[in-house]
Amino acid sequence: MQIKKYLKDLKIEPVKEIDIRDKCYLANKVAILLVDNFSEYDLNYLKIVDLVQHTDMYYANIPSTLSPVNYSYIDGTMYISCDTDLSINNEYLLHEVIHKIQEYRNKRKRLLQLGLCDILETKVKALAINEAAIQYIVHKILESKVENIEVYGIQIPTCSKKYYPILTNLIEQIAFVLGEKRLIDSTLNSNQEFKYNAIDTLGEENYLKIENNFDKILEAKNSFIKLKNDDEINENMNIIKKIYIETQGIILKSYFNREFKKIKNISELEKFRDKLLKYRDYIGSKEGQVIYSDYYKDMEEQLKTLEYSMTNKALIVVSDNKIINAFRKIRNYIERLVFQH
Repeated sequence: MQIKKYLKDLKIEPVKEIDIRDKCYLANKVAILLVDNFSEYDLNYLKIVDLVQHTDMYYANIPSTLSPVNYSYIDGTMYISCDTDLSINNEYLLHEVIHKIQEYRNKRKRLLQLGLCDILETKVKALAINEAAIQYIVHKILESKVENIEVYGIQIPTCSKKYYPILTNLIEQIAFVLGEKRLIDSTLNSNQEFKYNAIDTLGEENYLKIENNFDKILEAKNSFIKLKNDDEINENMNIIKKIYIETQGIILKSYFNREFKKIKNISELEKFRDKLLKYRDYIGSKEGQVIYSDYYKDMEEQLKTLEYSMTNKALIVVSDNKIINAFRKIRNYIERLVFQH
């Protein structure tokens, strides 16, 4: 009954079951793509093949407002639009297959975790950041180029212009500052390493705010189909824009403010400066660029002050060393004279 209600609410109409040969082909193709691209993450080719082959799959009529591929956690079934070509590396298909691979269930088959997403008894946490992380992985597989696009009135650079573009841009920012290794590992293997690292690096309050903002953006995005007039649509777009700008501001400041305090020498300072400069390529929206520019100017002043301080200390050390060396030469000369007599 629950699955029937789910399909009815989404207006998904199953047409026919996908035959075993097509499933085997799909399972083999996806397993090869994942293992070849992410060999360092302990992915098991045979396990992935077996998992996908034993997933119920149906061709279905799916509304254009939804993804052409939809995986239901209720009954573990994948519904694929009738006009989807299984032979092509389709981003929607890859996305939903990764959802299946992510599943972590207890002995009673209750779903507990999906990659970065925790399935609690009362609520689901971090659903949106998990969706974004999957898209990040999908577009690494597809080797997608970053494009500047406009979505909901926001200009952003993103590798995923069709599916979760705003969320994917934000996860690209996070992957740039934190590194992608733990992000990919936790997304594919459903562990907490990425979250722990993000909390350690950005601060717990900052990370939880980022995680929550991802969910707010997804919720606002999904509500568009319910809106009835232009005023409601524009208001919703402004909500998404506001949360987006706030979120990338938190990522920028929480990371670089904390990393600045860790700088110990000129080499680390230059690496910090270079990373801050490169971060600009990930910033979206005109307002975001203004926030970044103001932050960069303020941080550059702090870097110059720190650099001046470090350089002076180095000169003092060098100078002191020269004096010490001179005294050593004099002492050695005197000692030689004494021993000669």
